[in-house]
Amino acid sequence: MDKNTQESKAVATTEHDESIDATFTDTPQAKSTASQETKPAQSGGGVSWGFLFNLVFILLLLFATATGGFYLYQELTQQKEKTAVLAKQLQQGLDDPRTRITHLEQQQRTAENQFDQKLAQLQAKQGEVQDQVNKLAQRNPNHWMAEEAKYLVRMAGNKLWLEKDPQTALSLLEAADDRIETMKDPSLTPIRKALARDMNDVAAIKSTDVAGTVLSLDTIIERLPKLKVNRSESKINAKDDSLQVTESIDDWQSNLAKSWQALIEEFVIIRKRTTDPAPLLAPDQQWYLVENIRNKLLQAQLALFRQDQVNYRQSVTLARKWIFQYFDLDDNKTEQTLAALDALATLEIQSPTIEQFAATPLLQQLVTNGSLIKDRETSL
Repeated sequence: MDKNTQESKAVATTEHDESIDATFTDTPQAKSTASQETKPAQSGGGVSWGFLFNLVFILLLLFATATGGFYLYQELTQQKEKTAVLAKQLQQGLDDPRTRITHLEQQQRTAENQFDQKLAQLQAKQGEVQDQVNKLAQRNPNHWMAEEAKYLVRMAGNKLWLEKDPQTALSLLEAADDRIETMKDPSLTPIRKALARDMNDVAAIKSTDVAGTVLSLDTIIERLPKLKVNRSESKINAKDDSLQVTESIDDWQSNLAKSWQALIEEFVIIRKRTTDPAPLLAPDQQWYLVENIRNKLLQAQLALFRQDQVNYRQSVTLARKWIFQYFDLDDNKTEQTLAALDALATLEIQSPTIEQFAATPLLQQLVTNGSLIKDRETSL
């Protein structure tokens, strides 16, 4: 009985499977194939189609699960690698500021050491300066007046040799002598003698007003374009109408006499001059003449600053000669210009022959040693 029951269930299952396959297969070939496959199943009692379908489904599900797990594993691996890289970068980012802070701290310590060294040097120099100040304070108070006298003598030398100003140099030497006199020290008499000798030598130098002479030359240079120049003018004398010949043959005797008379009058012309003839200058040459005279006067100024007596007089004399030859001597401005150049030509430039003031080495001894050397004092 159990056997019949199992067979009836198998037949029912087979029929059910065939109905399911019939729904999925429409072609006669598929139906024949399915009927052929069911027959062995019915006859042999093998594995059912539901079991196979479930088995395949399970296998596919396992394959899909394995594939998803593998993909998820790869994603997790990549995420771990990215996280490691980010962590490494973050660590480097944290290490760089630390390194910089360490480097800055080292630099700060080095700078502090250098500052301490410089501060120590400055303190040492300050101590030396303070010692010198203390030594100067212990000296005779007249030492400061000696320093001032030495400075005045040095300024007098600058005025004399550099600026060519003996008057100011003499005033500065007198001021230095007043400082020495105020000290009321009989041992400084040699210095006053040397200053008196220097003042006499400077006073003997003839003062030259360099600035005033330069301004006078500038005035003449500005006046040059306004001077009148002797110009060449062609003069055509009108012929006498009484000596005109006629075209009539009958007047041949009078025409011959007129021709003879005109020949006698125009053949030889005699003019009398009491002075040298003034050269005549064309209008287009006036500019060159004025520029040449200006150049000579500028050379005279340069020679004046250089204390060059020879070149100064040569330049002034040549400029006066050109004005006298080429300009109108009857003009008032020309006469004034020539008179000014005559006065400037007589200017004498005397260069100082003093090479060094006699009081300079004595003042140097007084400032350095606080007193004069006795041997030097007796020699003076």
